[in-house]
Amino acid sequence: MGKTWLLIPALASLAAAASGAETIRDGISITNFEPNLPIIHLEAKEPIVSERKVPCSVRMALPKGAESGNTGLLSGVVRIHGASSQMYPKKSFAITLATPVRWLGMREGTQWVINAAFVDRSLMRHKLSYDLFRSLSSGDGKRFAAASRFVEVNLNGRYHGACLLMERVDRALLELRSYDSNATNHACIYKAEDHGADFGRPGHGPFEQREPDPLVLPYWGPLDRFSRFASTAKAAEFFDPHTGIAARLDLDNTIDFHLLILLTSNLDGFDKNIIFARDAPSADVPKPRFFFAPWDYDATFGRNWNATRVEPTVWLSNYLFDRLLGDKTYRAKFAARWKRLREREFSGQTIRRMIDDNVRTLGDAAKRNALRWRTLTGPYPDRLTFEQDVAQMQEWTAARLKWLDDEIGRRGDEER
Repeated sequence: MGKTWLLIPALASLAAAASGAETIRDGISITNFEPNLPIIHLEAKEPIVSERKVPCSVRMALPKGAESGNTGLLSGVVRIHGASSQMYPKKSFAITLATPVRWLGMREGTQWVINAAFVDRSLMRHKLSYDLFRSLSSGDGKRFAAASRFVEVNLNGRYHGACLLMERVDRALLELRSYDSNATNHACIYKAEDHGADFGRPGHGPFEQREPDPLVLPYWGPLDRFSRFASTAKAAEFFDPHTGIAARLDLDNTIDFHLLILLTSNLDGFDKNIIFARDAPSADVPKPRFFFAPWDYDATFGRNWNATRVEPTVWLSNYLFDRLLGDKTYRAKFAARWKRLREREFSGQTIRRMIDDNVRTLGDAAKRNALRWRTLTGPYPDRLTFEQDVAQMQEWTAARLKWLDDEIGRRGDEER
């Protein structure tokens, strides 16, 4: 592992891959370098598309001095991952391996996402957001979010750039019970696919079913019953302490989830890209409650889904969150939770440290990625560099925290 790796053997291929960029800048090369991140070598047997999975092989190689974790060739299938992000030249991929693997200290699994983060010049918005939510776990309840690690990717012998290797949010990650064909009630996961997922109307139209496998069993009853209650129940029924919303929804989880949306200003995540899940009933928990998990957080920390600038003074909510905040007791609990999190998990010092740690981890890989994917033209709205984006994130976060302190404090003091 001590030798220098040649990731793109042909200079002609390099010129096409780098879109005219210089191959060496500030002593950084994207053809001949000592890696500082794990390298995923992905070989596809045919062109990778989004509509279907194609056969592939994958292996991981760790940089010099890293602990053991290299793999031989692993077989699987791959497809392009994402929705609007598919229009960008740097693609994300979803991989399903034939056998499970434990990569870089994350949980063992067969399904993985390689997130390209093309419009996120910092390359860290997903990781920063998920790590923040996971840090809110306590003895009172876990806060489930995908674990992730920075990697570089070599696709079919060509350097693809720095990416984020992420766990898939599935039944195992959310610690839900396995599907039992003999049961009548099941664990379920739904993902909001469009901006109508505000729980303001009955039905499940904005969602897709992830668990159980919809090809095995369409299972909309739990979500339909919740949406009907959330959108139509009278106030007295909605806030009934025994049979109301608190019996159907984990309110502590909901507060933390809403606070994460507000902290990050996820414009694409308060009525879309919502993971909404519930376990199967059991003897210990005969009436399990729904809870939230985050997904798709590139539209955060001062940038929108298309990387346009976002002001730090935007309040984000939906019909369900507004209805909950209409109750004085809930509103006070919401404000108290924010105040407590600001002491440590959501402190400016904590977030700055997490950003700085990610910068150090990325190291020269961020420079190689910038060489590979120049964003001076095309869909990206400005000439932002990695260093400039990180600086703007820090500045934006400080302003955001200050504004939220005032805004949440004011709302917490309001009378019903």
